[in-house]
Parts: sequence; structure tokens; C-alpha cells
Amino acid sequence: MQVRDVMNAKPATLPPGATLAEALDLMAQQKNRHVVVVENGAVVGIISDRDLAMFYDPVAMTRARWEQSTVAQLMTPGPVSVGSGAELGAAAQMLLKHAVSALPVVDNGTLVGILSEKDFVRHFAKPAG
Repeated sequence: MQVRDVMNAKPATLPPGATLAEALDLMAQQKNRHVVVVENGAVVGIISDRDLAMFYDPVAMTRARWEQSTVAQLMTPGPVSVGSGAELGAAAQMLLKHAVSALPVVDNGTLVGILSEKDFVRHFAKPAG
């Protein structure tokens, strides 16, 4: 089985200049935990709900702080990615080796999807047959 068989082919994306408020809203709207950061068609980073949780300050947090900070300030630049034709087992090993919860799926320099832990769970939770 290959990555393309399990990945989400419609990943959430934002440019690096988007605000953290936009990232938070997009994650909530699409019910996902990752946003791939894309600039001029190329993947330049990834931001997760974990990154946003680390940014959160219960004392100083206001909507304005979320709106004044950009995705570029918090994203993981140059994320590890995988091709859609990669074997699923190899992709799982990449998640573990790099201690990440999602991999942008890139073919020929173009983002074609995202593969997350959630996609693995969804795949293996399907009834047999």
C-alpha cells in the first residue's frame, strides 16, 4: 500500500505571512491539526496545533496577539516530506524517526497531500473487506 492510498489529498495551506489567528481558525474549520505553509507553490514549512499550544500564554493571550503573529514565526521550516508513491510502512518509519505527527506529501516539488497519524488510524480503523 502506498501513501497516496491513505493521505488526505486536500491539505490545509497558508502562506508564511498568514497570521496565527488564521491558522487557528483554519484548523478549527477543517477539523485538522496541521497546516502546510506554502510560498510560490513550494512547501516551506508546517505548523501544528502543538505549535500553537506552545505559543499560548494564559496570562498574556489576546486575539490581538494571535492576529499580530505570523505563521512564519512559529512554523517548522523545511519539513520532512514524503512522495505519494512511497510505501506506507516507510512513511510510518519516517514519522517515528523524525518524531513528527504529519508529513507533507510532495511529488515533483508540488504539494499533493498530507499524511498524518490520523490518516493511519482512519485507515486501520476501517472494517475489513
